[in-house]
Amino acid sequence: MTGLGSGAAPTGGPVLELAGVTKTFKQSGGATVQAVKATDLRVDHAETVALVGESGSGKSTLGRIALCLLRPDAGRVLLRGQDMIGLAGRALREARTVMQPIFQDPTSSFNPRRTVRALLAQALPHIEPDAREARSLDLLDRTGLSPGREYLDRLPHELSGGQRQRLALARAIAMNPALIVADEPLSGADVSIRGQLLNLLLDLQRERGVAYLMITHDISIARAFADRVAVMARGEIVEHGPARDVLANPQHPYTRRLVAAVPTIGVGDGRPRSSGPLRS
Repeated sequence: MTGLGSGAAPTGGPVLELAGVTKTFKQSGGATVQAVKATDLRVDHAETVALVGESGSGKSTLGRIALCLLRPDAGRVLLRGQDMIGLAGRALREARTVMQPIFQDPTSSFNPRRTVRALLAQALPHIEPDAREARSLDLLDRTGLSPGREYLDRLPHELSGGQRQRLALARAIAMNPALIVADEPLSGADVSIRGQLLNLLLDLQRERGVAYLMITHDISIARAFADRVAVMARGEIVEHGPARDVLANPQHPYTRRLVAAVPTIGVGDGRPRSSGPLRS
């Protein structure tokens, strides 16, 4: 089997496959909670799959397993066809460069003592030091933090919430990943920022074929952004299919309750309009 390599995946086919993934946690007193139950999920090249469900449904646990931050008790995690469960050490670190996370609270993933310059340089170890600043400025500009020189020497706490989300996106795309696993990445942003960030993600997908696993409780985000939707409840995917079909005509009672409960103010029935191609 060939190595994973770097950059966006070849056209067509799955980027990520989860097969029979199970995860159980032990609680104090010896009780156990099965957070994920024999779950299958696939994300194809240049596709967005929204994994939706309420808090405690198991969706974030499944996302962490996809990122190889948690090891499942059973099942397989395949990235471009390669079994990630069998990797360790350097091989696992290299494989992880193909997929990048964006977390709900980007502040928690930033070293508060590192400047924007240092945070981006850390994500660009493959680039010669002399070229890193130019690449960092390009990343900042492409994600809407422009002019980039105004941000390079700032610390994370000196950025607004929306600016930190943009920095998280800039760092995620620095390695030219094939897959981004985004766990509630827009929950802290206001409506205008959410629209801008969604368009940035869509532009990146159109240009480079990046795939997204979008973990969210927000049905409006799934409706606007996803090609397919997987609905998770109590550790299981209870409904799965094209986003328009699942959200317009939900079959499972849990999905119907989610769709009925979440307003879709300001979001249409299709993907947001592109803000234009990303500059190279």
